[in-house]
Amino acid sequence: MIKFISGDILRANSEFIALGVATGAPEGAGAGVAAKISSKWPEVQKHLRQFTRGNKFQGGDLFVVAPGKNRPGVIFIAALSDADHVSASFLNRGLRKLARYCIKHKVESVALPKIDAGLDWEDEVKPLIEKFLEGEKTEFYIYEDFKNEYEKEVSPLT
Repeated sequence: MIKFISGDILRANSEFIALGVATGAPEGAGAGVAAKISSKWPEVQKHLRQFTRGNKFQGGDLFVVAPGKNRPGVIFIAALSDADHVSASFLNRGLRKLARYCIKHKVESVALPKIDAGLDWEDEVKPLIEKFLEGEKTEFYIYEDFKNEYEKEVSPLT
């Protein structure tokens, strides 16, 4: 089941947060929602960095950080061919693998941000999400309109 919503994905009550990251970045998560996750839960970034140093993280691959104390699990999808552009083929493979992962591991819920860097959301990305994630037992919450409340909490004093 898919629900398109707005809000702060960092406050989602989902079992996992899934997001697209660049394949070639050894740090993995350096911008956007990925950077916000790394800031709020630095151990997640540490796991990704350790993995990408010793393994190939190629287009469409998943890297999963299990849920921890007081935080959801994080599923990184190698969807960006570089820091600014989502590859349709990488996203296609990644969403297919995400659906399979959720079935195999009986994941109850996953929150995803709007993934559209370089692709058209309505014509290219949303149809892929619906193709691979609709009809699954897992509940997918797609944050089309991301509001980052956490950022307000940690911003420096002005």
